[in-house]
Amino acid sequence: MKKFVLLIGLFGLSGIVYGQRTEVNVELKDLTNRGSEPIETSPQYPGGIGAYLSKHQRYPEQARQNQVKGMVLVNFQIDSRGYIQDSTIRVIKGIGYGCDEEALRLVRNMSRWKPGKVSGKPVSVNYNIPVLFPPKP
Repeated sequence: MKKFVLLIGLFGLSGIVYGQRTEVNVELKDLTNRGSEPIETSPQYPGGIGAYLSKHQRYPEQARQNQVKGMVLVNFQIDSRGYIQDSTIRVIKGIGYGCDEEALRLVRNMSRWKPGKVSGKPVSVNYNIPVLFPPKP
């Protein structure tokens, strides 16, 4: 399996919700054994990740009481059909106080994505998203 790193701005997340640019690492698996090719289309969440987070994210009470601020980075795999593989969801960088668990809950509850594509064919992609605490109103 060869890896490609693609840096993209999550416009829904960065522009609308947090006002900052975010880097996302994308890892591709070439499922056709024809050699690896650069990603043509990144996975896309219907309605945007930022809109989803602003609607569903909660600030854990323990974090609120301790005035915890920071970012939880969550990694997961989106398969070639657009589904998140639950066994692949993990926190890469956490901040504790219930924020890591909330970030995992958010990813587990996401609906189907539009999968990434290589040579016009859907592929599995490892994806990272940052979840900021406290959430922006």
